[in-house]
Amino acid sequence: MKVLLTGAFGNVGLSTLKELIKRNYDVRVFDIKNKRNRRNANKFKDQVEIMWGDLRNLKDVEMAVYGCDVIIHVAAIIPPLADRKPRFAEAVNIGGTSNIIEAMKKQLQKPKLIFTSS
Repeated sequence: MKVLLTGAFGNVGLSTLKELIKRNYDVRVFDIKNKRNRRNANKFKDQVEIMWGDLRNLKDVEMAVYGCDVIIHVAAIIPPLADRKPRFAEAVNIGGTSNIIEAMKKQLQKPKLIFTSS
């Protein structure tokens, strides 16, 4: 089973990623490419497929979703950044989730979506 994990190198994402690896899932991770995420990704580069991209970019999301059976969506902008940049948080949290759903609809085999929220 191919699992896509968004936000894999954030707080919740890292815990989820470790559990998926422990359970021997075929994992593709999707996250924004920045210094912190690249550093975290290096620890897993031989265990998972890493795709860099932006949830706000539908083409990036479509490439990440392609061929996956399950999508675990934990990527989000949270406080304090969400409080300082509410439009950015809305674009990522709402727009990015919408892009995931749109990309899923385009798949012949519709993946399942696991979405987290507080």
